[in-house]
Amino acid sequence: MKKVIKDGQTLLDLAIQEFGAWEAAIAIAFKNQIGITEIPDAGTELSMPDGQWNRTLQDWCKRNDVSPATARDRTKIQLRIFASQFTEEFS
Repeated sequence: MKKVIKDGQTLLDLAIQEFGAWEAAIAIAFKNQIGITEIPDAGTELSMPDGQWNRTLQDWCKRNDVSPATARDRTKIQLRIFASQFTEEFS
């Protein structure tokens, strides 16, 4: 399975979006032979590793179309913040 990086996404953002856990970023970086701190360009296609980290959060992100994108000053991307619905469901 491959996923396309959205503008402003880091590997950590992609890991949350696709696997519900930042720890999956390590596996994504390893699978694509890139550094975990690299910020891929928007449109970059990355291979996703096999595995499961946090199925509950993964399903929630998919159901609610959550695509985290870390704010970066040079592009004026705004941080998408989890709403109170997220907090209530996972607290």
